Amino acid sequence: MANQGDIKQYLMEGENSYFKQDNRNGEILMLSGVWGSGKTHFWKNEVEKELVQGLKEKDKSYVFISLYGKDSIEELQNEIYSFSYNLSTEDDNKVISSACSVFTEVTSFMPKVSIFGIEVELDKSAEKVEAENNKQKMKKGIESLMNGGVICFDYFERKSSKIDLNDLFGFITNLTEVFKTKTVIITNQEFFKENDSEVFSRIKEKSVNKFLLLNPTVDELFETIYKEKYSALDEYKDKILEAIKITEEKNARIFIQVLDNCLEYQEQAKEEREIFILVLITIVFVKYNLILRLKEYETGRYKFLLPSVIDYMPSDTVTKMMDIPRLHALIVNKEDFLDTLKKEVSKIYAKKDGQSQTPSEKLKDDLKYIDDNSGKLFQIYKYCIGTKYFEDSEIELINKISNFVESGILLDSDV
Repeated sequence: MANQGDIKQYLMEGENSYFKQDNRNGEILMLSGVWGSGKTHFWKNEVEKELVQGLKEKDKSYVFISLYGKDSIEELQNEIYSFSYNLSTEDDNKVISSACSVFTEVTSFMPKVSIFGIEVELDKSAEKVEAENNKQKMKKGIESLMNGGVICFDYFERKSSKIDLNDLFGFITNLTEVFKTKTVIITNQEFFKENDSEVFSRIKEKSVNKFLLLNPTVDELFETIYKEKYSALDEYKDKILEAIKITEEKNARIFIQVLDNCLEYQEQAKEEREIFILVLITIVFVKYNLILRLKEYETGRYKFLLPSVIDYMPSDTVTKMMDIPRLHALIVNKEDFLDTLKKEVSKIYAKKDGQSQTPSEKLKDDLKYIDDNSGKLFQIYKYCIGTKYFEDSEIELINKISNFVESGILLDSDV
């Protein structure tokens, strides 16, 4: 695994970096990472801009295409082909920013395509394009791709199930070999399941020349996203990051939602503590669909601020969850918490009059509920029971922020 700095250095920095080596032409590189690790964001903001500038200087082209929502290779081919009509011919912009096709060189792979609804044989496509007065654009596109152009396919795992993975790899491999491009595939290979998983593993071993696994630190991922457009939050930046680290979240999409919420709310914030609370509530809501609108609950001598959703949870589960701090040391691991909670709930049914008894259907239901809602239960324990991140005096503020997070807007009643 590598962080962003390591990968950027490998790809871009120094005369021997990947994109500056001509002997890498005709190779396929795969950049993978878990969902939300910021692969596309990293590529677009840390690699692409600098890469494009270098390609301009060499009169080579850059192609970026998303496979998201494509139902067939023909559809993909048609989209790529239609973009080829817009290849730049201006002296100050010689980089292809959308897409390119395999053109006439790869006719054996796909002999026909439909261009703007008209069936066209690829081996005659040059004449067709010339008839449309676009032969020079096609020629320019091919020349700028040949021997050193860069093609990037993103959202590889989100291709339609209608697209055969063998055919897709064949299309990309032929494209790369014919034009001697450096081709990049951005993907989360964990998304390929069942038959696709086997095919993916087998084909990538034959087609992919280099693998890079992106695993940024929380600080790296946050900084990459923050510097793009969130400088207005500079006075709260450290507090936002502090709250994110408490949640242990590392997901680019969630970071963006958090920062967007902070931008909207900041005029209402009287102190940075409000932004801190906003970050915690936003992440819990986005990831677990749990809104931390709190109210006071008592169990024995103890009082807790808990989300009102516990009114609809099994009473035995809630009672034992609130008992855990009294009976056990602080638990910080989700698996340990769930194991402890199940054991405590099971004790309710373990003995009666000194005799062991068979667990009832009620216990089975409670244990199933714990399994089905494990993430949500651990969040309640973590923020409201195990460690108190919210003060009793803040309940009005917390509920105001919760209303904003849930509704998506600042209501007049919240101001």
